[in-house]
Amino acid sequence: MSSLPQPAGNVIIHTINSRIANFYLLETGSGVVIVDTGFASAAPAALDKLIRLGYGPRDVRLIFLTHVHADHVGSAAQLRRATGAPIALHRADAAKARAGFHTMPSGRGLGGKLFEHAFNGLHLKMSFEPFEPDLFMDENSTLREFGLDARVLATPGHTLGSLSLVLPDGVSLIGDAMINQLRVAMPMYGEDNALACDTLRKIHALRPRLVYSGHGAPFTGEQIARYFEFKHLDPEQAGV
Repeated sequence: MSSLPQPAGNVIIHTINSRIANFYLLETGSGVVIVDTGFASAAPAALDKLIRLGYGPRDVRLIFLTHVHADHVGSAAQLRRATGAPIALHRADAAKARAGFHTMPSGRGLGGKLFEHAFNGLHLKMSFEPFEPDLFMDENSTLREFGLDARVLATPGHTLGSLSLVLPDGVSLIGDAMINQLRVAMPMYGEDNALACDTLRKIHALRPRLVYSGHGAPFTGEQIARYFEFKHLDPEQAGV
């Protein structure tokens, strides 16, 4: 089910829940941009939401992926077939998209490391339908040609190719750079912890008004600042 829409300038953001993950439909005034696609079972919910908003599948202008993990790209191939919209992501995550699977990234903290070693020790994989990206985006790419006034921010760490979107009016969509499950925090897993720390400082420096992530309810820039305080961290220094 989707939450109440939240405005970002002239954009309306609709949240769709896919089990533990969120993905988003953004009404732009000239169509729809889908940000992430949930698990493999999520495509019907996205298409149903489009219809209830008064759109058809061909009104989707772009499928933008914040990163290639199964809970964010599971329905990407299916939604591309249904809508004809191109899939955009960062080149560094393209190999996983083509492979259709990934292992568990490195864990942060004791719990994350234990789960990582258990998962990968059993040679398990997180699988999804493989796909070939249509477009590659990076720092300061824009989505204006797809009807969305947003710039792309490179936010690597959770995956090497993680991306975020910065919209007008202080709104950002950041994938899994930070999450809001038990509280606003960094996720327990990531491919490069040092890069993830740099990304956290980068997002903090935006002073966002409202942040949408891949897990949990939207949160504010003030909550990010409180995370720094809780961890006794200096946002200007490395080693978060």
